[in-house]
Amino acid sequence: MTELKQLVRILSIEEEARTCLTRAEAQRLIRKGDKAKRKLWHDTEQNYGH
Repeated sequence: MTELKQLVRILSIEEEARTCLTRAEAQRLIRKGDKAKRKLWHDTEQNYGH
């Protein structure tokens, strides 16, 4: 999968998390998005400056 497709996937997961009706579903999607970010950037903490 190209970087562009991965970024689009991450954005769609995040949008889906924003529109969830339950907190549990939103948390599941946030974790899924974080996993995708780690796969793309190898370390989200380093890229976020934390």
